[in-house]
Amino acid sequence: MRIDTEALSWWLFLACAVVFTIGSIRIGDVLFTIGSILFLAACVVFLVGRDRSSSDG
Repeated sequence: MRIDTEALSWWLFLACAVVFTIGSIRIGDVLFTIGSILFLAACVVFLVGRDRSSSDG
């Protein structure tokens, strides 16, 4: 079984973004929350684009 390390790393980035978002909401830091949500959105957009490109080719 071969592990796709690039995909794994992006899923870990996604998990990290979720934890950062939850943490920033808990402490009530608006700027940190906005940055965390943007990071989370960027990870999701990248993974959706990656999944589409891998299924096309």
